[in-house]
Amino acid sequence: MRLSSESNPPKLFLFSYLILWLVAGVFQILYRQGIIILWVNQHNSLFFDIFFKYATYLGDGIFCIVMGLLALLWSYKKGIIILISFAVSGILSQTMKQFFNEVRPPVYFEGMMKNIHTVSGVELLSSYSFPSGHTTTAFALYTLLAIWTQKLSFSFLWLIPAVFVAYSRMYLFQHFLIDVFVGSMLGITVSMVLNYFLASATWIRNRGFLK
Repeated sequence: MRLSSESNPPKLFLFSYLILWLVAGVFQILYRQGIIILWVNQHNSLFFDIFFKYATYLGDGIFCIVMGLLALLWSYKKGIIILISFAVSGILSQTMKQFFNEVRPPVYFEGMMKNIHTVSGVELLSSYSFPSGHTTTAFALYTLLAIWTQKLSFSFLWLIPAVFVAYSRMYLFQHFLIDVFVGSMLGITVSMVLNYFLASATWIRNRGFLK
């Protein structure tokens, strides 16, 4: 997939996300958060343990920073937008975490953890569950890549790694569905707004900052 400098909304990416968003929304209306994550936890395998243990790093802050720095070598403008998007979405995510201070699944299911499937080598956290930072970062990054994809029919493919990250956070018993649900919206919104204003800011282009 070749990337362009276009800032048009990735319609297929957003349409595909909207479908997933609606499905996730219906599930949350019909079922409690605890029931949903227990269902995810029960559908495990050795392959998924290994896969999601490493897939979750596709939404890690360090990974996003490295992607932004590498992008600087290809396009200064895109690298800067990636880094700014990561910073803004990260600040908003961490601010919400501090404000809500929701417990994570291991605390919610503290009395039955012996019956919970956990992945070896994954540290289970206890607090600041809402929203999911990894999911926020992943959707912020891959939304930008979807926007810059020249062939719009391929833009939806960037939704795949983003969804893998979101699901991995539940599979690894780190977050509830509502955490990744809101995190995904936060990441997409921040990236689309920032890319629109930064890519179209004539005063920035005229000064040679985003070429």
